[in-house]
Amino acid sequence: MKCDIEIIKLTLFIIAALFTYYKFFREGTHKQRIEFDIDLRDLGCNNKDRIIEIGVIAENKGNVEHRFKQISLRILGIKKKSQLQELENYEPRLAFPLKLHTVKLINEIDKYYFVRPKVKQRFPITVRISIEISHLLVQTEFNYSSGAFHKAERAFSIDSQNNHYEN
Repeated sequence: MKCDIEIIKLTLFIIAALFTYYKFFREGTHKQRIEFDIDLRDLGCNNKDRIIEIGVIAENKGNVEHRFKQISLRILGIKKKSQLQELENYEPRLAFPLKLHTVKLINEIDKYYFVRPKVKQRFPITVRISIEISHLLVQTEFNYSSGAFHKAERAFSIDSQNNHYEN
């Protein structure tokens, strides 16, 4: 009888160990899973400027909270009717020669932003650009507290006919 209880305990221990191995290492439930994107809302024109809102999106698809010590944003542009060029040594990638804005979204007071598991968080910023700009390339970099980073990039056509550019 005592031997049977020990065998049951050992069997349950082995099952628990196999389950833990499967969940942690095979499924990777402890690993970070996050998806990044960028959207743009055209809020219209005011004099010679266009007002745009850029949303930097982090969707946490995992079970681990993500903390970002910095989220930076670069906005590059192409003027209307300008000659299109390719990035040198990166052909056929299109060049966006105008550096319009470089912004850090997390200020010194906040220190970090976080995205909890199963949450889609949008970090918006509103800027102005010249109405002379026809296309934008928006690049963002997410720097984790651990020192790791991820990047996302998206191009947009700024057209007076369209005023909402989202997925």
